Amino acid sequence: MFQAQTGMLVWSLQTSTLAALLAMLWLHAPSKKHHLFFSCGFAAVGLGSALVAQRGQLSDFVTIVIGNLLALSAFGFWLAGMLRLERRKIEGWIAIPALLWLAVMLLPAVRENMLARVLVYHFCAGIGYITIAGVVMTSKQPITITRKVFAVALVLHALSGGLTAALIIPFNALSGQTLPLTAPVAYSAAFSFVVLMMIAVKMFMEDNERRLHRLAVTDHLTGVLNRRGLMEAFPAVKKAPEHRSSQLMIALFDIDHFKKINDRHGHQCGDEVLVQFCDLVNRIIGGKGTFVRMGGEEFAYLLPHDDITAALRIVDGVRMYFSRLSTDASDESFHSTVSIGVHSMPVSEADLDLMLKMSDRALYAAKSAGRNRTVFNDGLANVVLPAEDRGENPHDNNADRQVAALNRIAAIGSH
Repeated sequence: MFQAQTGMLVWSLQTSTLAALLAMLWLHAPSKKHHLFFSCGFAAVGLGSALVAQRGQLSDFVTIVIGNLLALSAFGFWLAGMLRLERRKIEGWIAIPALLWLAVMLLPAVRENMLARVLVYHFCAGIGYITIAGVVMTSKQPITITRKVFAVALVLHALSGGLTAALIIPFNALSGQTLPLTAPVAYSAAFSFVVLMMIAVKMFMEDNERRLHRLAVTDHLTGVLNRRGLMEAFPAVKKAPEHRSSQLMIALFDIDHFKKINDRHGHQCGDEVLVQFCDLVNRIIGGKGTFVRMGGEEFAYLLPHDDITAALRIVDGVRMYFSRLSTDASDESFHSTVSIGVHSMPVSEADLDLMLKMSDRALYAAKSAGRNRTVFNDGLANVVLPAEDRGENPHDNNADRQVAALNRIAAIGSH
């Protein structure tokens, strides 16, 4: 008859094999420490199960206390792996299941009673599974249906283990069966664990796909979205239910004389200018709208709005404040400027290609007007916004009086 000890040895072999595979993944990419933690977790389960299966061949202390302690320590490694994968801090509470088992085993009344030991083990394991469910549901990753199913399955597995043991162990004890862990309990636990692993694999695959997609739409230098990210974000921005804006503005930014910056100060210094610019824009916009790097020294900002004056104030604020930033080079400090072209359309009519075309015309006009300019294209003409930092008359350039009254942006830059 297929005994529980045999099942434990088979289970030990399977988990040890999985540990070896994960260890190979870690050796292939040592920076991915979560593979190492997951590997250690399955190795702990494998070694612990192997020791438990040796009951009668080795001392009870080794097979019961140490074997189950190793198996419960797996929760600590798995939790560490999940926290590491999500770049969250690894803290001491991950060791609670193993430490709780060790503490209870110091009580002779529990240590010498098989039913008590099994129930305590499942209670500790239940804490481990519920803790993992908590980590899954408090992730910075999107809480998908798969994550919710995995969390529910973990909680059900935590409850079913103790319930099964509480019902079956006494029955087997009355019938004369005194195995350290009855076959029905072991088989049901193993089956549930396999189901959990299948759900977990699907969850990790979905998370990995999201990470890969995020990498594909993110500029590696500045951390903002790239041109592909804008293409994907545009339809969602138009349909976003959280805003009821009637207009959609796009602003194109082009850092002036960027090639000269690279030639004179080096590409590393040029990269620093790009990073400075993105940091500034992100501070000023405060999460409103979509900011992307189109390529090279060109950026775009997509913003739903109901007031073009307020929208232009934000955009021109970027221009003025950026001109005041200094960049440290090896031989000197220098200031950079940016030219901006802006176009706005009703949300219902907004077309990304057309908006980019019109804002690009405005950007060309800003360059032609002497750079360090913000130009608004209203569909018929380009209007150069007068600016306080240039001491221009608000009646110049046919600018609207409201637009000409742009405030200084010291306060905006401190957001």
